[in-house]
This record gives sequence, structure tokens and C-alpha cells, in this order.
Amino acid sequence: MVNGNGIDEGFQERLRQAEIAEREMLRLQPLAAEAPQLRLQQAKAQKEEERVRTKEEALSKARFSAQSASDKQNRVPELLGQAAQAVIELYTLLKDVDSSRRQAMDALAIADRVDYDIELEEGEEHERSLDRDTSGLAYALAARHGNGRVKQLLEELDPEFSMLRGCNLDEPLFRDVANFVVRHAVPKEAAPQAMMVNGPDSAPIEPEPDPKEAGEPDS
Repeated sequence: MVNGNGIDEGFQERLRQAEIAEREMLRLQPLAAEAPQLRLQQAKAQKEEERVRTKEEALSKARFSAQSASDKQNRVPELLGQAAQAVIELYTLLKDVDSSRRQAMDALAIADRVDYDIELEEGEEHERSLDRDTSGLAYALAARHGNGRVKQLLEELDPEFSMLRGCNLDEPLFRDVANFVVRHAVPKEAAPQAMMVNGPDSAPIEPEPDPKEAGEPDS
């Protein structure tokens, strides 16, 4: 229907709704303008919450791990004591092994000296029977005796002997521990007495003096 002004009622209704919408837009426009800032604040708040949560989780894990480390460390003194005791026992055993080897070499040195004396006496008798000079015999026989001969005899008693024979040396840590203890228990620079040809109470092997130099006693 058209009113007296020639305006359709539907048009009036649309205009009314448009004006209502316009007023609503004017009312909401300030709030809408805040949307970007509100979104930014929301993002910052969420980021802050995430940071706080991440930090709390990290601190919680740190407290747990620190306590775990402390609990495990409490076992260190006991295990260190056990390890030290084991090292001491190994050190003592290696010292005993080395001592026994030295004693064996001392004994073999005595045996080698006996062999030397026998060979020298027999050789001198033989040379004298042939009316030959014996002055160089002692030097010649000494080359077959002494330290090298004693080592050979010891090797024959226990072939391929080694301080670490039968030990697992494939693991680097095992090898490091073994080398450390051996280095302290049996230092290479300490030459064992058993490596000497002569026993501690025996005279050194020396060639007999030339009778011409010694001279004959007055008759």
C-alpha cells in the first residue's frame, strides 16, 4: 500500500531497519576498533601462559632429575670404596706376582751360575789336556749365560707369561684400569734383582785372571 506521501510501507520498514542497523553499527564501531588490540592481547596472554607452563614443566623436570642425581650420588662413596679396595687387592696381587717372578729368576740365576761354573771347569780341563790357553774361555762361556739365559729358562717354565694374561682388555675402561694398576705395581724402571744373572749372595760371573798376569807363588 502507498501512503499519502507516495511511499510504500515496505520501504518504510526497510528504512527503519536500516536506521536501526546504522545506529547499531555506530554503537559497535568503537568496540570493533578494539578487536585488533584485543586479539593482540589475547595472543600475548596465551604466549605468556605457554611460557609459564613450559617453565613450570622444565623446573619440575629439573627438580626430579636433580633429586635423582642426588639419590644416585649417595651410592658413589660406597662404590668408590669398593672400587678402591678392588684396585688395592689387584695392586697387591700384581706385586706378589712380580715378587714370585723375581724369586724364580733369582733361583734360575743360581742354577745358571752352577751350569756356568761346571762348563768352565770342564772346558778348562779339556783345554789344558790339549795344552791350550784357557784365558779366553771364561769370556766365551759367559756369552751363553747371564740375563738372557735366565729369561729363556723362565720362559720355558711358563711360556708366554703376562701380568694380564686371561684378562678382558677389549673394553677401553678395563684396559685403562689394568694399565694404571700394572704401571704402579710393576714400574718398568724398577729393574728386578731376579734379572741379574747372579743371586743376591753369589759372586758375579767374571773370567778368571790370566795366569801370566796373576803370577806364580814363590816356591
